[in-house]
Amino acid sequence: MFVTNHVLSGVLIGKALERRPVAAFVVGFGSHLAVDRIPHWGCPKGVDGYSEEFLRAARRDGLLGLAAMAAGALVVDRRARPAVIAAMVGAALLDLDKPCNHFLGFNPFPVPMRRLHTWVQRESVSGMRNEVAFGAVFALVDTVVAVRGRGRERVGALSDPRACERA
Repeated sequence: MFVTNHVLSGVLIGKALERRPVAAFVVGFGSHLAVDRIPHWGCPKGVDGYSEEFLRAARRDGLLGLAAMAAGALVVDRRARPAVIAAMVGAALLDLDKPCNHFLGFNPFPVPMRRLHTWVQRESVSGMRNEVAFGAVFALVDTVVAVRGRGRERVGALSDPRACERA
């Protein structure tokens, strides 16, 4: 699954566990394995590692994933921000193997974790439709959840008589 989809799922996890950032990180990490079970896009590895097609997609996805992380952190209410960031990081963490391999020449994860991550993958060259569909659904739900959360934060501030004193 594209890292962007993992990040977007992390926003929902962080919001659900907004008062528990450590739990949000752990659940986000576990969600990576669950989301990778969804049939998704992948292309055959080239002789020297990843194919050019994969690297083109990975560059775009990496930048989009970073933008999604920044947006997720900025749009959620302050109270939920630590848990949302923790969940997004946890959800994306396992995909650090690819840039570490490509740029640094090593995989940072122990062999049993690598085997598990490879085993759960359900990649195929025809899985792009699922990537896009899940990304769109995650983004839509994230937007609704973030907007509703920010609306409650403002309403709470307006109903707090001390809010005027703090302003």
